[in-house]
Formats: sequence, C-alpha cells, structure tokens
Amino acid sequence: MSLRPSTAPPIQDMPPPGGYKKLDFGRYLPDRGPKGWQLWAGATTLILYGYYQVGKTNQAKIQQKMQERKVRYALAPLMQAEADREYMERELVGLRKEAEVMKGVVDEGGNGWVPGASQYFGGQWMPRRIGHFMRHHS
Repeated sequence: MSLRPSTAPPIQDMPPPGGYKKLDFGRYLPDRGPKGWQLWAGATTLILYGYYQVGKTNQAKIQQKMQERKVRYALAPLMQAEADREYMERELVGLRKEAEVMKGVVDEGGNGWVPGASQYFGGQWMPRRIGHFMRHHS
C-alpha cells in the first residue's frame, strides 16, 4: 500500500526572521599551534641535547675501555708468569717421559742420551711448541 502524493506544497523549516545569531568561532578554538620558529627552536634544542648525551656516553665508554686496558697492562706480567710456570710444568713432564723412554739409548760415541738436549746443535735455546705438549699430554 502506497500513499498518494499530496498536492499541498511541502513544509520546510526556515530560519527565524532576521537570521540566526552570529557565532564567534575564534573565541572557542585555540590557535593552530606553535609558530614555525618555535618548532625549529624546539627541534634544534632536542637534537643538540641528543648529541650532547651521545658525546657523554662515548666519553664514558672511552674511560671504561682505558680502565680495562690499564688493568690488563697491570696484570700482564702476572699472567705471563703463570703461563711460564705452566709451560715449565709441561716441559718437566715431557723431560721425565723422554728420560724414561730413552734411558737405554747410547749414541756412536758411547754417550748416554741427555733428556731435553737439542738435536740441532744451533747453540741458541728455543722453547718447544706448546702444541707439541698438548698432543703428547697423558
């Protein structure tokens, strides 16, 4: 069921006579935001502060590395002494094994085997390779 269109003119709401009151929108809305120079000043300040913090952090890291380096330099003689002691212990173990294995060996001149003696008569002492002791470690 549909209604027939009316022949009467349509009713439309109209403004009051004389129009509506004017509204002052500027009174209710704030300014659009900070000015351009204020944005630049704020951004520049933040960037400079960030660079300052990066510089401070870098200086602190450099100081920390310097302290660690000084500690390493101070400990180097002690660490070298410990490594030398361990080397001597391995050397003595190797010499004892060599003496035990070679106790009955005599050279052409009738001399007995001397443990640790150089087979190359260079006259200059050279430490043995560390890896040599690691392979023959018991």
